[in-house]
Amino acid sequence: VSFVTLFCVYFNFLRPHAALEKKVPVLIPALDKLPNMPAKWTKLISLSQDWLMDQTP
Repeated sequence: VSFVTLFCVYFNFLRPHAALEKKVPVLIPALDKLPNMPAKWTKLISLSQDWLMDQTP
């Protein structure tokens, strides 16, 4: 389950698609300026953690 979840995240949020002119399907402005894939993964994990903390009552 974890592998499939991470692949879906990569495929939809991080991987450039040829059919979309080398753009990702779901744009996240906070990831646009980051220099490499490890930095993008780190920021995406941080953003998701922040979102989860905001959802906690």
